[in-house]
Amino acid sequence: MLKGEDISRYKNLQNRYFVIFPYILEDGKAKPMSEDFIKENYPKGYEYLKENEEFLRGREKGKMQGDKFYAYIYPKNLSEFEQQKIMTPEIALGSQLSFDPTGIFYHTTKVYSFVFKDTQKENILYFLGLLNSKLLWIFLKATGYTLRGGYFTFKTEYLKPFPIHVIDFSNKIDVALHDHIVTLVDNMLSLNKQLSEARTGHEQKLLQRQIEATDGQIDALVYELYGLTEEEIKIVENA
Repeated sequence: MLKGEDISRYKNLQNRYFVIFPYILEDGKAKPMSEDFIKENYPKGYEYLKENEEFLRGREKGKMQGDKFYAYIYPKNLSEFEQQKIMTPEIALGSQLSFDPTGIFYHTTKVYSFVFKDTQKENILYFLGLLNSKLLWIFLKATGYTLRGGYFTFKTEYLKPFPIHVIDFSNKIDVALHDHIVTLVDNMLSLNKQLSEARTGHEQKLLQRQIEATDGQIDALVYELYGLTEEEIKIVENA
């Protein structure tokens, strides 16, 4: 389970929290486990649930008094999490999106995830590069709602108007830009993972310089993708 503070720009995602998930995912739906199933397959988990049964049954003024007293009160979208996704804190100062490549992370309502259709031709890392770009950030600053401290909300209503560049895969220039962005974003994820594992200050500084340089390269490709002029690039860079 991730919270908003666990997610930042291209970060190697690591959870500090766990949740009990008494559901089985079948045919794209989350079905609650039976009490007998939990008892047989997760005896320690069952023991914990029974120890807290009174509290669990008392949630929502007794709404959970039925046989599934351990179930979630509002079991929404439980089957949506276990897939590749781009994740962002709800509120952030600058684009702070990262990537869950294996679909192992769930999160609270203070985090948003972007999932993509199977028909999508673009690599998901292409979108991560766009959403973490300075171009997206200046767009959000110009169109979004400013919170205290200069923070912005990365909600659908504010992100949806951003004009995502759909790659024309019959255009060699478009394809080259797409592939280059994907390569650099993949490198960014790798560098940030290395940074999280670095043990010396020298190693951290070296990796940080590489990250900053790669970030700048991604921004330059995004500017080219959107056809920005030199004057427009200066406006974005100085915003």
